[in-house]
Amino acid sequence: MIGRAVLAMLAMTAPAAARTVFTSTDEVRACVPLAGGDTLVGTGGGLVRADAAGVARQVWTASDGLPGTRIDALVADGDRVWVGTDGGVAEFAGGVSRAVAGKPVRDIARWRGATYLATWGGGVIELGGGAVAIRGGAAALQLRAAALAVAGGALWAGTAAGLYQLRGGKLEHVDGPRDVTALVGDGGALWIGASDGLWIRDGHGVRALGGGEIRRLAMVDGAVVAAGADGLVTVDRGRVIALAGAPRGFAQAIGAGHGGACTGGLDGLWTRAGGAWRHAPRAGGPPSSDISAVVADGARLWVGTFDQGLASYDPDRGWRRIAGTDLRINALVLEPRGDGARLWVATAQGIQVVDPAGAIVLRLGRNDGLPSRSILSIARLGDGRIVAGTSVGAAFVTGGSVQRVGPRGLAERAIGNVWAITETSAGLWLGTTTGLYRGPSTGWTSKDGSDDEAATAERWQRMSVATGQLRDDWVTALATRGDVVWAGTYNGGVSRIDGDAATALGGGWVNPSGLVWDGGRLLAATMDGLVAGDGRGTAWTATADLPGRDVTGAVRVGKTLWVATRRGLIALD
Repeated sequence: MIGRAVLAMLAMTAPAAARTVFTSTDEVRACVPLAGGDTLVGTGGGLVRADAAGVARQVWTASDGLPGTRIDALVADGDRVWVGTDGGVAEFAGGVSRAVAGKPVRDIARWRGATYLATWGGGVIELGGGAVAIRGGAAALQLRAAALAVAGGALWAGTAAGLYQLRGGKLEHVDGPRDVTALVGDGGALWIGASDGLWIRDGHGVRALGGGEIRRLAMVDGAVVAAGADGLVTVDRGRVIALAGAPRGFAQAIGAGHGGACTGGLDGLWTRAGGAWRHAPRAGGPPSSDISAVVADGARLWVGTFDQGLASYDPDRGWRRIAGTDLRINALVLEPRGDGARLWVATAQGIQVVDPAGAIVLRLGRNDGLPSRSILSIARLGDGRIVAGTSVGAAFVTGGSVQRVGPRGLAERAIGNVWAITETSAGLWLGTTTGLYRGPSTGWTSKDGSDDEAATAERWQRMSVATGQLRDDWVTALATRGDVVWAGTYNGGVSRIDGDAATALGGGWVNPSGLVWDGGRLLAATMDGLVAGDGRGTAWTATADLPGRDVTGAVRVGKTLWVATRRGLIALD
């Protein structure tokens, strides 16, 4: 994340470019039917307008004016729809007409001419006003507001600390479940969704009806319907039962209006218009919007994700998901070969090597000699050797053979997590949680150990906050030009290291693999955006209108710069 002081020096913003955004819209988090048969769908990868068949007509992300890309709430209000995102709230009427940045918005309600927002971390906020004071309940949990509703002429708020009613301009804690996740009003009755099931508050008091965890509530055909761990459920004679004809499995969205209904979860969108529920076709795109690594092989792009494995993108063939790789991918590197480049994939479970056809041709884990199965970084040296950074040091990998970098004691006691790897004529550089290490680019094959191990350890130099070369010891990324090294850190910005001399350049909270040269620009992928500098001074230029602020990487393919974020991938031409 770029600190406030650093933001002040971002004097320029990069000029607008042609943009194409790729996100995964498979995860449905909210939905609402529109007049005419379309459905507005809130997903983890943006706001989608789907036609009557469920086919996406258009997608909006933070690159299109929304305050955030992940959509957590959709609330119809006459001819407009309020859109709650992970970065604030927006009004939608055929397009984004107004956006207000702020805390993540989980629900929206209109009451007595005012608009109220349930925010995660900021409590309940009156739009255009400010935070609504809360009395009673756990102070930290009450700020995690998840739901709003109007019932019995009153405004109600559901939070992680329980149920609240607005009285005298303040929210007061009232009887009800402890962890409220959803609310909907039905005249004088208030239906309450909670982590422990469905509740109702009416003239008879408040009581639990049972069922599993509830994520959303809506009134469908005059009856309450809850979306949650048990799919869609409703109430029949005081009992919670499955909604007849509804899709089975986990659901986290339910909406109704204009004679139709919609639901969804991790398996995409379902719609109903007077008949049976219909599963909408899935859109093309990466398997997840949470992009962790990108690397280019000619026009082909390999894309690793934090939670859904590996995919490739080819402009002529579109997206392809690669089967069999681990779901959590940390880094990627290409190995050129005569029969086509192979891709080395660093994951939380080891290393997989993928051939040009997308088949896994090699798997390596701790049983194969890797210091740890948790592979945090991976690099290819100038002589063709592959180096893997793990949670307990680094190792050279040649085919199926593994050789530790440096002596065992140095790796386990000092180096620890290796987040970045590079080389210069001075040797091998390892970016770790305990500083930047420079040493010989030879493997360690000690037999008896003692004297040789001690001598080898002395050949390794540590650069750190204590030595004055870094502003933070957690080194997440490395880039080189000749023998000059740029080290990106977690919260100390970028340092330029020329020999033993270091210059602090700022730049923000740099993500793993987050430094790369793009022509004459040094790009830094940070938790608060993509910034570019010249590698010498402290001025950085920010790239505007990305689908997510948390940028994880960048790679150029011809005239296109691909930028990976935790909310999707964008191509800038």
